[in-house]
Amino acid sequence: MLIVCPNCKLRFALDPGGAEAGQKVRCSNCRAVFRLVPKGEGRKPRLKVVIANESVPFCESVRQVLAGEPFEIFVCNDGLSALETVERVRPELLLLDVALPVMLGFEVCDRVRQNAELSGVKIVLIASVYDKTRYKRSPVSLYGADDYIEKHHIPDSLAPMIYRLVGSQPQLKRFSPDELAAQVETRCRLRGFEVSETCCAQPPAETSPGAASLDAASPDAAGALDAAPREAGAGERESAELGEAHAKARRLARIIVSDIALYNQQKVEQGVRDGNFYRLLAEDIREGELLYSQRVPPQLLADSSFLAEAFEQLITKKRAELRG
Repeated sequence: MLIVCPNCKLRFALDPGGAEAGQKVRCSNCRAVFRLVPKGEGRKPRLKVVIANESVPFCESVRQVLAGEPFEIFVCNDGLSALETVERVRPELLLLDVALPVMLGFEVCDRVRQNAELSGVKIVLIASVYDKTRYKRSPVSLYGADDYIEKHHIPDSLAPMIYRLVGSQPQLKRFSPDELAAQVETRCRLRGFEVSETCCAQPPAETSPGAASLDAASPDAAGALDAAPREAGAGERESAELGEAHAKARRLARIIVSDIALYNQQKVEQGVRDGNFYRLLAEDIREGELLYSQRVPPQLLADSSFLAEAFEQLITKKRAELRG
């Protein structure tokens, strides 16, 4: 029987006839004493963790942060799939972005908490904290979640938080200088995802209908006709760019509204209940509007109302919750 010293990792053979479970053995190399444990005994099941965030690169970075831990990771990119995954796999922990599409993180959290069969699931809300200089405080309440974490704290704080919430003992680990540097790099990358995925490029300007007309008498008409397919392709690219700008603006609006709701739950509920939501949260809304105007180009600001719609959707959902 081949065994491995847990201290120096030396492999050596042991007579299986004389080896018994629980027997103490001394390593011939480092002289460490350890106990024989049958294969599989004492091996803890892997903790199941669901990560719910709209950004695929963000989820992959968090997966890498947790790669060294004995976790089984499930990734979801919208609120509905997050809820369905939690109901299916019954994880120990749900890492839940507050600004998910389809269903906001708050809604998912509420649905999980209403299901008695999911009472053992711990929930950590991911706060975007679009203005880190303002939010020096912790949320007063967490919509039924067990804790929250800001994105820039994920590399060094997420794994210890998971172990603390599920009541499991983490393996003690001393980080090398390279690992500490990698944490800093990951922290910057996580912050960069939020900026890159919510900062809209200038939408393509609309072209006048007459600008593309051709003069049939022109000697260049044939060349212009030959270029038409390329112009059509350019139009498709412009349409795709405009659609991407709209998607980013909608996501930024959800992030701003969700963060305001996370850090001001009592004010939000009071404002919806009393009908003075915008007055009660005027300062936060003003700061959110400023950030929105900085990342969304003027043309898109003039042609859309994603931020206003996001606030109204929050009010509508919260009003329905309070009535229920």
